[in-house]
Amino acid sequence: MDRSLPRRFASGLYDSERAGRATFAWTAQRADLKLAEINRRIPWTCSVSVRGGRSDPATQPSVTLAADGVVATTVKATNEFQDATIVLPPRRLSGGVVTLTSSTTIIPGGSDPRQLGVQVNRIACAPSGGIAWPPSATIRDAAVVAAMFGVAFVLSGLTLRAALALTAIVAVLQALPLSAGPAPYLPFSQTMLWFAIGVCLALPALVAILGRLGPARPEQAARVALAVSAVIFYLKLLGLLHPSKLVIDAVFHAHRLEWVLAGRYYFTQPMPSGVTFPYAIGLYVFAAPWTTFTHDYVTLLRVVVCAVQAIAGALLYPLIVKAWDDRVAAVTGVVLINLVPLQYGLLGNANLTNTFGEAVALAAVLSASLLPSAAGLPLIVFFFLTALAFLSHVSTFALLSVTLLALAVFYRVLGEPSLRRTAWAIAGVTIIAAIVATVLYWGQFGDVYTDALRVRGNAAASQGQVEAPTATNIPAAQDVGLVTRITNALAFALGMIGWPILLCALAGVWRGAVNGARDRASLAVLAWMVACLLFLGVAVMRVDAPFQRYAAEFFGRVLLATFPAAVVLAARGSAWGWNRGGLSRVAAAVGITCAALLGVHSWVGWFL
Repeated sequence: MDRSLPRRFASGLYDSERAGRATFAWTAQRADLKLAEINRRIPWTCSVSVRGGRSDPATQPSVTLAADGVVATTVKATNEFQDATIVLPPRRLSGGVVTLTSSTTIIPGGSDPRQLGVQVNRIACAPSGGIAWPPSATIRDAAVVAAMFGVAFVLSGLTLRAALALTAIVAVLQALPLSAGPAPYLPFSQTMLWFAIGVCLALPALVAILGRLGPARPEQAARVALAVSAVIFYLKLLGLLHPSKLVIDAVFHAHRLEWVLAGRYYFTQPMPSGVTFPYAIGLYVFAAPWTTFTHDYVTLLRVVVCAVQAIAGALLYPLIVKAWDDRVAAVTGVVLINLVPLQYGLLGNANLTNTFGEAVALAAVLSASLLPSAAGLPLIVFFFLTALAFLSHVSTFALLSVTLLALAVFYRVLGEPSLRRTAWAIAGVTIIAAIVATVLYWGQFGDVYTDALRVRGNAAASQGQVEAPTATNIPAAQDVGLVTRITNALAFALGMIGWPILLCALAGVWRGAVNGARDRASLAVLAWMVACLLFLGVAVMRVDAPFQRYAAEFFGRVLLATFPAAVVLAARGSAWGWNRGGLSRVAAAVGITCAALLGVHSWVGWFL
C-alpha cells in the first residue's frame, strides 16, 4: 500500500497514507480486489494485513473476507496489523473477486466526510500449488509485441541474426513488467501494445527517411543502433507506465504543464533557505504541442522525456564513427548510455525537468561536435537545442555553458585545422543562446533575485547578532575533511555511473593516450571532464552540515550532465578489447554484460 491501486483492480480503497515507515490505505465499509482472468485451475491463497485504527478497543470492527461472494474468514480487528487469510478454491472458470467487509465504519469529521472501515497494509495473492499461467490476453499481447518488433527490425534492414537477437531481448525483458504486480490482471498489456505499434512504425520509417536524406543508406551498424534505441525506449515506457510504478513528482510536472497551457509562463519554486527561485519551463513548452493528442499529461511528459533521451543517446553513433571510424565502439556507446543507473534513478523519481534538460544538453554537445566546416542548417539546429537546454533547468544552463565554451577552446587550441574554424561558431552560438534564454525567461525575475539577496543579507546580519551556542546545549556538527568529501564524491560517482562503465573507461583513456586526443569525440570528452572537475570543486567545498545533502544533490546533477564522457571512453575501451580478440574480447564482453545487468536492475526497481 505504498501506492494507490488502480480502481478497476481494487475498489473501495482510499488513497495511500503513511504513518512513520508504515504505509496503508483505509477501506470503505466494503472493498473488492478484482482478479480478472486469474487462472483458477489451481487454488490461490490471499492474505490481507488489516488493523482497526480505533482509539477505543471496544469499537473495533469485525472484518469478513469473502471469495466470489462466499464468506470464508472473519477476524476481529485490533490496533496492530494482523493477517486475514482466504483460499480461492480451484474451478474451471477464470477470474475471481476477494471482498473485504468491515462491520462498522467511522467518519473522521471536519472536512473529511469519508466512511472508513479498516486500514489495509498489504494484500498478497499467490498460487498454492502448481503453475498459474498469466491471463491469455497478456500472453497474446506479449507475443504480438515481440512479433511486431521482429517485423520492424527486418523492415529496417537488420540482418536475420541481429533481428532475432533483439526480438529475443524484447520478448524476455518485457515479460518482467507484464507479469509483475497487478499488471497481468489489468489492460496494461493492451495499453503497451499501442505504444509498441507506434515504436514499430516509427523505426523503419526513420531508417527510410535517413536513407533518403543522406548520401547513402544507413549502414548495418547504424540500423542496429537505431533498433537498440527503439527497444530501450519501449522498455523504459513499460517500467514508467507500470501500475506498480510510483508517480512521485510526475503529477507536479503535469500541473506545471497545465499552467503553461493556460498562459502562465513565469513561476518560481520555493528553496530550503526560505527564498524562491525561477523554475525552468523548457520541458513544458516542448511538450505543449503534443497535448493535442492526449489529456494524460503525466504519461505525455514521461513519453517526451524518454523519447528525447533515446534520440540524444543515438546521436553518439555518428560522433564516434566520424571521430574514430569504429562501428563497434559507436554501437557500444549507444547501448551503454542507456544503462547508466543515475538516469534511471532520476527518471524513476520523476525529476523530469532536469532529466529532460540534460538529454537536450547531450544532443546540443553532440550537434556541436558534429558541426561541419560550412555550417548552415546544422548551426541552426545547434542553436535551438542549446537555447532549449538553457531554458530547461538552471543547472543545465551552468553546466552546458561551461561544457560548450570548453569545447570551443579545445577546438581552437588542440583541434585539427578543420576544427579550429568551428570553434568560433560554437562559442558564438553558445553566447547568443544564453542571451536569448536570459532575455526570454531568466531575466524576467528581477524581483525574485532581489528578494533572495535581501533574505541572505538579513540572515547574515541575524547570525552576527545572535550569540554563538555553546557546546553544552548544541553539539557541534562533525567537520568532514576535504579528502573525505572527495572520496565520498568518487564513491557516489562509482555507484551512479556503474563500476563496469568506469572500468572500461580506463581502457578508453589509455587508448586515447596512445592514439592522441585531437578528434571530435576526444575533445568532447575533455570538455565534459572540465565541467565535471570544475563543478566537483564546488560540490565538495566546505558547507554547513544542514546543506551537505544539497551538495550531494548538486553533484548528482553534475554527474548527469557529464557522465557521457565516461560512456564514450568505455565504448572506446570495450570496442578495442572486442576487436583485439582473445582474453581482451572476453573481458570486454564481461564488462558490457555487467553494465547491462546493473541497468536492468535499476529499471526493474521501478516496478518490483
